[in-house]
Amino acid sequence: MPELPEVETIVSELNAALPGSAITGTRVFRDNALGGVPVADFQEALAGRVFERVRRRGKFLVFDFRDGGHMIGHLRMTGKFILSPPLTQPHAHHRVWFHLDNGRLLIFQDARCFGTLAIVERLADHAPLQRLGMEPLSSGFTAKWVAAALRQSKTPLKIWLMDQSRIAGLGNIYASEILFRASLSPMRPAHTVTGGEPARLHRATRRTLREAIHHNGTTISDFRRVDDKTGGFQDFLRVYGKQGQPCPRCRAPIVKARQQQRSTFFCPSCQR
Repeated sequence: MPELPEVETIVSELNAALPGSAITGTRVFRDNALGGVPVADFQEALAGRVFERVRRRGKFLVFDFRDGGHMIGHLRMTGKFILSPPLTQPHAHHRVWFHLDNGRLLIFQDARCFGTLAIVERLADHAPLQRLGMEPLSSGFTAKWVAAALRQSKTPLKIWLMDQSRIAGLGNIYASEILFRASLSPMRPAHTVTGGEPARLHRATRRTLREAIHHNGTTISDFRRVDDKTGGFQDFLRVYGKQGQPCPRCRAPIVKARQQQRSTFFCPSCQR
């Protein structure tokens, strides 16, 4: 699933092209992306709307319209947005076409059909957004905040990082990478992280995410940018997907474990 850096990359690229464009028509090829909303209602809600800007909240994309309404997208496993010249036929995995007044198409593509689109007039009406926690690149995400939040939980540290109601936008890849950079075990109970360790975790989180955004996210299998190019941070991963390979710090073999049905990668020597 695309995580914060991948979604941030998509937002940046869409913001370079969408603001000021009006939707002249919408074609829906697979209505399960609409969460049960009738296709005609979805099309009517978008007719003539002008994009103001695109934002990210956690792993969600928030498309703001000039009149104050919003479209909220979640890519799930394989969803992506593509800007394209006009097409005569949809490709196999195209789910929704948004025709723009400049002649281009904004395409929502999703091979596994788990991604969702929703139209709301107020962001407060979208319950999943309201449940999201702290943005890790925001001014409120401080070492002091991290220390206080850690004290309140006995959850294993990697699961703690991935809880979207606590910190918004982190997933399996970046949680593993952040903990390696912070030299903290993914299995360690959150409340035992004390002293200077919360500050170390805070720094590792910010630096890892900023580096990943700089390299346009991580492509392991499905993630593609708006121009259909891959990300580049996969070339800088230190532990994720590296089981059996030597740790880049101590040369001990990287280990793969399971936590809540998800793969965790870490160095048992550096991350005791």
